[in-house]
Amino acid sequence: MTVILNQYKLFYAAIPKIACISLKTMFFEIENDFKFTPYSVNGNRRHIHNMYPSMLPQQWPEQRIRDFYRMTLVRDPIKRFLSAYGNRVIFHKELSENACGPKLEALGLEPTPDLDLFVDRYEDYLKAHNSIFHHTRPMVDFIGHDPSYFSRIYNLSEMDQLLSDISDRVGRSITVGHKQTGGPKFKPDDLTEAQRKKLRKIYAQDYKIYDAYF
Repeated sequence: MTVILNQYKLFYAAIPKIACISLKTMFFEIENDFKFTPYSVNGNRRHIHNMYPSMLPQQWPEQRIRDFYRMTLVRDPIKRFLSAYGNRVIFHKELSENACGPKLEALGLEPTPDLDLFVDRYEDYLKAHNSIFHHTRPMVDFIGHDPSYFSRIYNLSEMDQLLSDISDRVGRSITVGHKQTGGPKFKPDDLTEAQRKKLRKIYAQDYKIYDAYF
């Protein structure tokens, strides 16, 4: 999931559940000088992700962006996982009976699981809805395994610095809205020690490679 702004030689590698929609919307406005509004064409809804579609590291246009300012935004993996659960499972109801009842039944899963059940049977719930897989897969899947590839890696808490750096680069003051904030907020303390240990194993590569940035 990437944004490439040729005019400003800027490349942004997005990770779901780390201000992804907010930043893509911001970059769209930088590139086009007007705000993005979702719209429909022949009954097909067009979202900001259609403007800046998924592009995994092996698909990045290396020659095109070799001298660009390359940036990404990271977040503690367990906090990111909990954000995805609150937003995608509870708020958007992507694991509800209406959303994927037949798959849940085939997998022997309860719809809209509570947090304990979701963590304990996470590997099975991944199979029930593609969006759950997309929003919770490891960060290294989206940004690769080499931190030195990027000009700057920001932590979610460094959003003000990110906006300052982008404002300097594009020559005007930039702000960012907050998208996809719906749903209850969970904390690592809401998990048992065994559950935290399980998640640290799932995101072992994220912690190993990018831990210094969390």
